[in-house]
Amino acid sequence: MIYNSVTDICAANDDVRRRIVEQVASLNEAQQSFHPSEGAWSVAEIVEHLAIIEGNMVRLVSKLLGKVESEAGAGSTEPRPMPPFSLDDYEAQIREQKLVAPEAIRPQGAALNDSLARLAASRAALNELRPRIETVDGALATYPHPFFGPLNLYQWLAFIGMHEARHLCQIEGLVETMNAE
Repeated sequence: MIYNSVTDICAANDDVRRRIVEQVASLNEAQQSFHPSEGAWSVAEIVEHLAIIEGNMVRLVSKLLGKVESEAGAGSTEPRPMPPFSLDDYEAQIREQKLVAPEAIRPQGAALNDSLARLAASRAALNELRPRIETVDGALATYPHPFFGPLNLYQWLAFIGMHEARHLCQIEGLVETMNAE
């Protein structure tokens, strides 16, 4: 997918989030905590991981935004064009890989509803930052991703949706496995 604006990024992120919420909304407690194999995460654990990640992303995006705003000084309040980009190459790098989450972003056993509430709160916080993001050159502020290397503000924002889409596929697979049993 090619992102041409912050609006494109936010719309894609919101679409993936909507699909996650729809996928987990009707699961009962046993389905939420179902583990298909030893060491595999349950739906509730995946959603908790997503909540941890997005909470971290709110802090990171806010930090990058503050950096670019302070370096640019008092800027315009008009929307600024964003250079088009894609994360397809990054997604292709990890498509078939099993990545191991560092301890700090592993689930700790939160209830699914608590994690969904955390996701809603972090998305609201990102949406509050959006008007500021749209008025800066987010390509100027970067921070290293542990696997992909330096990503700029726009790429980090889009990474949220890419990461959630990866885990949505896992959730869909879990639901299929549960339905087959």
